[in-house]
Amino acid sequence: MKIKKDWKMTFALILLIVLLGGYYEKLGVEARTMILPLAIFIAAGIIIARLKTLEYETITAKINAREIFVQHFSVIDSHGKQRVTVSTTGETALMCFFDGQDNPCATIDVLNTGPTLTLVGNKGSVSMAFDEDGRPNLTLKDDMNKTIWSAG
Repeated sequence: MKIKKDWKMTFALILLIVLLGGYYEKLGVEARTMILPLAIFIAAGIIIARLKTLEYETITAKINAREIFVQHFSVIDSHGKQRVTVSTTGETALMCFFDGQDNPCATIDVLNTGPTLTLVGNKGSVSMAFDEDGRPNLTLKDDMNKTIWSAG
């Protein structure tokens, strides 16, 4: 987006200040006391207007963003604890949910072969996955990641 700048008003204002500066010695005491505050007020107005324009341009740039490339996204609660993460690579998309102690308790892994759901507890984990034929597979593992039982 290109914004065309209008310099006529700024040029006229600078010309006014220069002309007033040239006649400063010829002005009366009342006019002299008004020139400096007037110039400061006008300069402050120009600066504030430009800052508002920059703020609008920044907000517009954020809204107009169409593609954002993120490989890792985390949602953090008000206490600074990580609650949900989403990670992506070329082969997998991983969504992980955390408990209050920042331990992962549920993970959804979307592989090219199919999705996998893993629920993790203190003493082990349960994984549900699908094989190449689309049949579900359930696996129970202990806390040492050793398979206790598997059905598929």
